[in-house]
Amino acid sequence: MHDNYGAVVAWVESSPLKPGCGSLAGQTFAAKDLFDVAGLPTAAGNPDFAERWGLPTQDAWAVAVLKQAGARLVAKTHTHELAYGMTGINPHFGTPGNPKVPGGIPGGSSSGSAVAVAAGLVPVALGSDTAGSVRIPASLCGIYAYRPTHGAIPTQGVVPLAPSFDTVGLLAANPGVMERFARVLLAEALPVVGFDRAVVLRDALELATPEAQNAVERIARRLEALGLAIHEKKLGLLTEARETQRVLQGAQAWGFHQEWLVARQPRLGEDVRRLLEMASRLTPGEIGRALGEQVRLKAEMGAWLSPGTLVVLPATPSSAPLVSELQDPEKALAFRWRTLSLTCYASLLGAPVVSVPVEQPGEKPIGVQLVGPWGSDMGLLALSNRLLGPH
Repeated sequence: MHDNYGAVVAWVESSPLKPGCGSLAGQTFAAKDLFDVAGLPTAAGNPDFAERWGLPTQDAWAVAVLKQAGARLVAKTHTHELAYGMTGINPHFGTPGNPKVPGGIPGGSSSGSAVAVAAGLVPVALGSDTAGSVRIPASLCGIYAYRPTHGAIPTQGVVPLAPSFDTVGLLAANPGVMERFARVLLAEALPVVGFDRAVVLRDALELATPEAQNAVERIARRLEALGLAIHEKKLGLLTEARETQRVLQGAQAWGFHQEWLVARQPRLGEDVRRLLEMASRLTPGEIGRALGEQVRLKAEMGAWLSPGTLVVLPATPSSAPLVSELQDPEKALAFRWRTLSLTCYASLLGAPVVSVPVEQPGEKPIGVQLVGPWGSDMGLLALSNRLLGPH
């Protein structure tokens, strides 16, 4: 097996814990280099982090459970440094090449996992999603992604960024295999619920390019063909939600990394250094106000997620920008804030999301988020399967 796209940080000779049996027998998968694999270093996209973390002696929970079900881990994949970025550009280890958009960013932070799937190296890869880190690269690389209800899948053995938002996510070539892996990770504990209504966020469309708007329109037509009533409404809270998550995520990221950063002065890329410096300057007052805002926003935004209702919005504001365009830290930061405005709705709520790709011949891929009520994970996964049918 070869990797012409720079997705893989390490190939793994790993056997399933139950060879030849289990619901995932015969399947292979990769894992983002935030996930512990016994005997291999966890670098988290930084050249100095593995020493701080220590050599893992056991697999991360998600890795172990998938192997227990018969799947075989074949690779660990690159990540945006410390999982604190949305472009996938890594100044230390290189940037995985987007297989669908030559010269385009892969998206982050689960960049290598998305590229490994999009390039056909594996059908499924584990990623993490704190503020969009499986949904963004899936959108830009033209594949599927799943972010679970927060807390539904244990994060044990995964390097944290902001634990109150961190989730274990999946990237997949098709919704069927994504659903199979998700069932194992969720232990089939969640019921399959149906949907009869979809709300398209008008203010999210206003943040997006025409190509992203068209992608949402196509998915809305498919949902309508499946019997869902389509409504378009303006939420008016996306900027507040983005800023609230920025503060709370930054405070937690700085809290986790502070001691190591101060004591060891590790090498950091400019974009991650800037985000951590911004986080280090957050005051108790700012954090306290953000916590209050989170309570208000979760109540107001969550009211839209009544049983049977989807919220639909772009996964990214555009298709993949070029790597050369985003080498400029200012442009990369601007891309981050625009994208966060679209991903923060589900992240701040802790709601489940499936991102589905929309791609026509001659077009760059772009993803559309389907956000469901808490615990509607299996219903979302089943719906993504139905969207593949002719419409």
